[in-house]
Amino acid sequence: MPIIFKQYTILSMLIVCITCKTHSQQCNCTISQVSTNTVTPCRETIGTVIRVKSVQEFQSAINQANTKGGNMSILIEDGIYHVATSASHPYITASKMVIRSASGNRDKVILHGDGMKSVDPNTEVGLNIVGNDVLIADLTIRDVGNHGIQIGGHRIKVYNVRIQNTYQQMIKGASGNPSIDSVIVQCSLFEYTNNSGPNYYIGGIDVHKGNAWIVRDNLFKNIISPSGSVAEHAIHFWNNSANTLVERNQIINCDRGIGFGLGTSPHKGGIIRNNMIYNNGNGTFNDVGIGLESSPDTKVYNNTIFIAYNSAIEYRFNSTTNVQIINNLTNKVIKSRDGGIATLTTNVINAQSNWFVNTSTGNLRLNSAIPSAYDQGTSLASLLIDDIDQQKRPQGNGIDIGAHEYSTLTQNSNLDTPIDISIFPNPSNGYINFISERKINNIEIYNLQGILKMQQAFSNSSTVLNTNQLHKGIYWAKIFLEDKYLIMKMVVVL
Repeated sequence: MPIIFKQYTILSMLIVCITCKTHSQQCNCTISQVSTNTVTPCRETIGTVIRVKSVQEFQSAINQANTKGGNMSILIEDGIYHVATSASHPYITASKMVIRSASGNRDKVILHGDGMKSVDPNTEVGLNIVGNDVLIADLTIRDVGNHGIQIGGHRIKVYNVRIQNTYQQMIKGASGNPSIDSVIVQCSLFEYTNNSGPNYYIGGIDVHKGNAWIVRDNLFKNIISPSGSVAEHAIHFWNNSANTLVERNQIINCDRGIGFGLGTSPHKGGIIRNNMIYNNGNGTFNDVGIGLESSPDTKVYNNTIFIAYNSAIEYRFNSTTNVQIINNLTNKVIKSRDGGIATLTTNVINAQSNWFVNTSTGNLRLNSAIPSAYDQGTSLASLLIDDIDQQKRPQGNGIDIGAHEYSTLTQNSNLDTPIDISIFPNPSNGYINFISERKINNIEIYNLQGILKMQQAFSNSSTVLNTNQLHKGIYWAKIFLEDKYLIMKMVVVL
């Protein structure tokens, strides 16, 4: 049983305001921003706002929130905080809470435990949330003996959080209640930094009794068992979970990708769409990309899977019925096991490595208009309106098969010979330099949806572009050199 932090009297704790007005925003990102740590911070606050700069102040703020029932924001100053041990860890019973970094940089506020090691029979969790309506944002949790975050309350949001090197599953959803409802996990990074985990009992997000969860725009890396048995999935919902939406996630070198249900322990309904799953096969226990086990009424749309295991998607057991598997692009078969029943439509199962931008790094975006995938998908109307990069579908005459909607905008160039061109600083902060060995005639800046945001004409080989008019994010710079052009990615940080 976790121990609630003891009450402390801290005179230096800064209370910014006592009856603050709630400030909320629509927090969002792309998967590329997660990878480059350029996600826009979630500046939301609620109720009393407290800034803390030590472990003791953090503990005291949590105890104060639990005692008063919540309605509080805890903003953590940049630093490294040893918050969890096998004797005590943050246990939040309060509702209507915000816990986030003050700076908004996930890498500069680090909450950690005693290390990636077994603490059984004790418990060591980075943040244990049993209250409702709690936002965790813009910070790192690492090196704990159990889970980075354990969730037992409703309407929790995890945003722009980096979770590293946990001894068990990184986010655990478990409760004595009938269900855990309406949780969102978004724009976060889950990874083992030494290319595998410490044991087989690990996973990314592992949820019992989850209802109407959303898992989107997250990156999962190296959830690999070193011995004993296969690791759990990067994303797994089972034990009477239902209505889960898993979309626009990238999963790289994990034993198993996405799982709904396990054996006879069910999941019902839900959508798995626009996810990109790659596994180079170097692990000992490589397994399926997407697995449905006792998961009736589930929809699997437009995922791209390139893995070493002999099946990309499996649907298992007689209870798995009324499943739709449509528009998926894979290098391995999609198959029924143990009586599973599904409708398969316009899936491509012979994908080749050279179809993609960079298979070895898990970048499974199409690098050209592959005839069997380009414009060949079945229209799914409102169930499929964008791709993994949030580009609108379709870009051509029909939607593409797989997670990525190919556009000529994302081609590297139409140059017939290589050229030396550089962009700096990249990420930029108010301005960006373009230097080329040829004269630059024009530069066009597009967002990831392919919308032209700005353009500027030039007449020399070195140019400076003012980016203050752009919002923070990832853009494509289309650089025209005489009658040719080059596409390069640029990051704007303001």
